[in-house]
Amino acid sequence: MTPSTVSHLLRFPAPVPARLKGGVVTLGNFDGIHLGHRHVIKALTEVGGARPRVVVSFYPHPVRVLKGDTEPRALSSFREKWEQLGDLGIELLYGIHFTKKFSKVTAKEFIERVLVDALGATMLVVGEDVAIGHNREGNLAYLQGVLPSYGIQLHVVPKLLEDGERPSSRSIRASLQSGDVRRAATLLGTPFTISARVGHGDKRGRQIGFPTANIMCGTRLLPKRGVYACQVNIEGRDYEGVANIGLRPTFNGTGERLEVHILDQHFPSLYGRRLHVSFIDRLRDELKFNSVDDLKAQIARDIDDATRRLRDER
Repeated sequence: MTPSTVSHLLRFPAPVPARLKGGVVTLGNFDGIHLGHRHVIKALTEVGGARPRVVVSFYPHPVRVLKGDTEPRALSSFREKWEQLGDLGIELLYGIHFTKKFSKVTAKEFIERVLVDALGATMLVVGEDVAIGHNREGNLAYLQGVLPSYGIQLHVVPKLLEDGERPSSRSIRASLQSGDVRRAATLLGTPFTISARVGHGDKRGRQIGFPTANIMCGTRLLPKRGVYACQVNIEGRDYEGVANIGLRPTFNGTGERLEVHILDQHFPSLYGRRLHVSFIDRLRDELKFNSVDDLKAQIARDIDDATRRLRDER
């Protein structure tokens, strides 16, 4: 699965092709492309005309660099961010490696080095709470005062509320950590999806008659441990499935894993292939069973339950 529009993924200070300079730019972490992000990108597309559409994004999350390396866990990988932005019409994702050294860059330096020298930006599209540069000095009032001197227009996008709540990566994380994947989908505008390759697992699923794909998720955020109805995209084709997140307590497992059983399909091997797993609904908590037979019976019930719920989504 590749982005439908993005033609370039570059990392600062890589030179930008001339045809992608002079564009309309927005910036932020864009961790999990939620409704708020989509609101800004829609505005960028509408006001930009035929100019290139550019997103400047930071990696890793600045909070991880400035306050420690444990939180917040990412909602999306950089590759997923690139794919999703491409689907929204962004032509260039310009990534900036955020370090403690880069955190000292002033708002003036950021404008000159990134917006002017690297991108040749002609317009900056931002939300009302924009803040760039050291100590977040480049707020809205600052940008309104200085950008005209660089020949950059400023377009401010009003806040978006969804059911009285402002969509945010923080609220999506909270929904996922409680297992509420439906609420997360509402804030994202689409089901929460993990895109990653299949690695080798314990092969116990195959041994008990329910083969699973072991998804290599790294350190990214997963929904609360338990069992979920899901949709799985493999090389452009959609399948229904059941996902399990947890420690495999029946087998005294260690280390949290995401394993997916694809319904009514048989694949000789999925190792190394990239799967896109979309979480549709939570079925139950993770449980420890007294026997393998008890586990098999519960998996069969999970499949029936998932089939019903996924049928309701069609």
